[in-house]
Amino acid sequence: MNALKLLAAVGVTVTTLVTATWFPAEAGEADRQALLQRLEGLTTLEADFSQQVTDINGELVQQLHGRMAIARPNLLYWQTDAPDETLMVADGQNLWYYNPFVEQVTVYNQSEAVAQSPLLLLLDGDSQAWRDYDVKSEANSFSLQPKAGAASAQSLQLVFAEQGAPAQLQRIILDDGQGQISTIDLEQVHLNKALDGKLFKFDMPEGIDLDDQR
Repeated sequence: MNALKLLAAVGVTVTTLVTATWFPAEAGEADRQALLQRLEGLTTLEADFSQQVTDINGELVQQLHGRMAIARPNLLYWQTDAPDETLMVADGQNLWYYNPFVEQVTVYNQSEAVAQSPLLLLLDGDSQAWRDYDVKSEANSFSLQPKAGAASAQSLQLVFAEQGAPAQLQRIILDDGQGQISTIDLEQVHLNKALDGKLFKFDMPEGIDLDDQR
């Protein structure tokens, strides 16, 4: 699985996810601004996560655990534990994806990767890719649905904690547009704490093939 497909698997038909239902543009813009305001309160986030992936029939096909970190505006660390060990790092210019099982690293231009996954919108509230999504809120949940003609068919739902800081992200739900849904629950969340910059620097392992997609 390449990194862009992984972003689809990482982080919904769950009952709380808004499907492609029409709503007034004014309401959608207000909801977008409400989400962006929440995200403005997020400078860094670090958490453990558990992830469940279901197929188009709702059958559980994969369970994952790992660690993630975000440092806005453009840094991401996403690591899954063995036996499905992978590492994804966005360093502000490139998106690196390392799969030890196949002994390969794939690297993408990060700005192009943002257009392929709404998950990466978490990193940058000013990204032009926001224009490709309609945003709708309900209580502490925000759904992002791709507009017609968007580069990605993926939809995203962000659920924030009912208590604590407004930017306290609690759950990420991602629909890859083909029936595969990933539900990611965040645990041991640390918000706006200093992070080691080494997390966001990818060191190429020796003896590993490089697939450069830039």
